Amino acid sequence: MRRRDEIKDLALQRISRLLELASKVYKVEPGLADRYGELALAIARKAQIKYPDFLKARVCRRCGAFLVPGKSVRVRVKNRGKMKYISVTCLKCGYTRRYPLNRRKVPPRPWYVFYRRRIN
Repeated sequence: MRRRDEIKDLALQRISRLLELASKVYKVEPGLADRYGELALAIARKAQIKYPDFLKARVCRRCGAFLVPGKSVRVRVKNRGKMKYISVTCLKCGYTRRYPLNRRKVPPRPWYVFYRRRIN
């Protein structure tokens, strides 16, 4: 069991490092940032771990593109009857992810990444 935990920790470290590099390199070379996103998904699959919230919000599940609001992803708040949700659409492949907003219990919030203010 200890070996499995070591593999999981190493995979999470590598995934977070790849996403960090992707965010730095995106302005200069978006194709390389997309490749880093694909590699992060591949590492998560190979290590058989659930996608962490920071990976869910920053990489498209279908095409592996690195998601940057306004550049490679469209973020909208929508209503469907009484249900409100955030719709995140990848502009490369069209994959749409929906995050419900009004649940009774507190939902996991990977979409917070899109609304955090950056301090530069």
